[in-house]
Amino acid sequence: MLKKIIAFIIAAYLPVIAILFIGCEGEESYRPEISGVVPSLHGDYAYRVSKPQQETYKIENSSTYRTTSSGYSAWAPPSSYEKSWKAIIIHHSATNTGSVATIDDYHRRNNGWDGIGYDFVIGNGKGAGNGEVDSTFRWTGQKTGAHCKTDSSNWANEKAIGICLVGNFDYSRPSSSQMTSLVKLVRFLSERYDIPASKVYGHNTTPGHSTKTECPGRNFPMSYVKSKL
Repeated sequence: MLKKIIAFIIAAYLPVIAILFIGCEGEESYRPEISGVVPSLHGDYAYRVSKPQQETYKIENSSTYRTTSSGYSAWAPPSSYEKSWKAIIIHHSATNTGSVATIDDYHRRNNGWDGIGYDFVIGNGKGAGNGEVDSTFRWTGQKTGAHCKTDSSNWANEKAIGICLVGNFDYSRPSSSQMTSLVKLVRFLSERYDIPASKVYGHNTTPGHSTKTECPGRNFPMSYVKSKL
């Protein structure tokens, strides 16, 4: 009888344990793949299972974020080899903490890549500043991403800009600072490359994506982001 009880407990809780340590539920292994799933960075259990915090997002007028505006033009890559981007794909890291440096290190050591797979990372205050936007070597060098697998054309990595927000939005929501920065960044990129709201995707809604995933998380307010573009 005791053996049956132990077997039942293992069967019931093993999937939950696996999700907590792997990150995005149901992720498959492939190259290139969604990046930023850093098991060693998972923090306290309460953060992952608590009810989503109710954030009230207040975003300034879109005219603030024109490509010619002082400060935001720093996000523009060198014009000598700037690519013509066609879409934007938003991800979550599926971790409690993280930064460009930690995700980059994980991708080099565990995936054998030449570095982080995203173009931009937006911190949550745990590893990088809350709302801090950091560009990666892929963006500054206008290199092919490693954040969303599609068909053999690899269009999402070749033609779409990958933005990762640190956090696991299956169990929480982005902070107000993260959302403010995300809208600023997406507006800037949308205007610069003439990308409409219809071409701003979450990983799980990217046309042709070939991975079972909830990324950027069940609680990510995608409709809110699109309404502000």
